[in-house]
Amino acid sequence: MEKDRTRGQKLLEKHIEKTIYENNVEQKNLINEMMKSCSIECSFEEKTITFGFPVQPWQANRVGNMHGGLICTAFDLTLAALARFFARENFAPTISLDVKYVRPISVGDMLLVKAKATSTGRRITQLTCEAYSKESEKLIATGASVYLNVDTMKEKAKQ
Repeated sequence: MEKDRTRGQKLLEKHIEKTIYENNVEQKNLINEMMKSCSIECSFEEKTITFGFPVQPWQANRVGNMHGGLICTAFDLTLAALARFFARENFAPTISLDVKYVRPISVGDMLLVKAKATSTGRRITQLTCEAYSKESEKLIATGASVYLNVDTMKEKAKQ
């Protein structure tokens, strides 16, 4: 059992490393790269990952805080990374993403987004997330999401 957890943790870490590289290098000039995500921590046993997002001037709304749509984008990037891990080789598009905003986060701070898989079925992955300010450690927003595990082999066969 311990061997399975250790193997699972290593697989998750490798997946996260690959995801961060894809986001920040391979997707140059796209929103994924512009968000400048970084891996903070992950736990295979707890089914969680945490990504950090520096709050940059271009992300500011009219009062100098991170735009709500970009908080949602940070959620989707983090949640999708975890959903794709549980989907394995399958594609995992977002079905729904519900965000509740609690307080603003300012430019210069870092948004920490922790995602947790609550159900990892064969077709559907359900997740929750929370975002915190690195500076104040206060809760910024919460969310819940559903991702569909699309069998890419079946989709390719249809073409």
